[in-house]
Amino acid sequence: MPDESSRGYTLELSESERMRYRMMAGLARENEADLWEYAGIVPGARVADVGCGPGAVLAEIAQIVGPDGEVVGVEPGQPAREAAREELDSQGLEHVEVREGNGEATGLDPGVWDCVVMRHVLTHTGEAAERIVAHLATLLAPGGHVYLVDTDLDAPRSSPPDPDIQHQFERYAEFHRSLGNDVRMGPRLGALVRAAGLEVAEHRGYFQRVPAMLVADGGPLVSAQDAMIASGILEQGETAAWESARQRFAALPDAEMWFANFIAIGRKPGEQ
Repeated sequence: MPDESSRGYTLELSESERMRYRMMAGLARENEADLWEYAGIVPGARVADVGCGPGAVLAEIAQIVGPDGEVVGVEPGQPAREAAREELDSQGLEHVEVREGNGEATGLDPGVWDCVVMRHVLTHTGEAAERIVAHLATLLAPGGHVYLVDTDLDAPRSSPPDPDIQHQFERYAEFHRSLGNDVRMGPRLGALVRAAGLEVAEHRGYFQRVPAMLVADGGPLVSAQDAMIASGILEQGETAAWESARQRFAALPDAEMWFANFIAIGRKPGEQ
């Protein structure tokens, strides 16, 4: 995840939030298995996860690459780095490195990586997004791939439709607009890949189903709450009503959220 200067709020790392990250990482590995393999996330590969957050996806990548490859997570936030280290160690993945860095200055060796991953970071980086992707492109070995995932914050939908839940996500998108962030980053990913001098090998979008209880227990609405109050987007007196609405929605039979995800894979010309 990005640092606080770009995100505008601190990453929440409660145990329930870590569990949510693990579940989402498992879904990503399952739903994107063909793209991961195509992009070079295979046994023995050299893979970097930039903005790795608490390490849930990093651990999934490390399991695939194995000890014969090299996997590094880059993360600016110390609490998230510590959480990532704990996550990796708990799974016996001590060989994976977690280092301090950010999207424009990863500290990684250039020109040697088979795949460089960045998931759900660019939305939070404002005008730096193009510079970040350009930096990631410099890290690739010939024939290597940048693997970008991001969202459209104007697109979340609830099932059954719930105006209270929809209103909360609309306010969350408004908050990010107030920070100068591009809330519709997902559809831009292909253009960012091209601007970095890479070939667009894939650019697709899909809706990710998320059980409503995961939204009620945590997620971005909770992590950003204090910063939204500080910015004036959310009033202190509204938080209890927001929490009540999320719990009410989660208690509905078959309640679920749908979030728009976009994936772009950029390939560096040349042969691996």
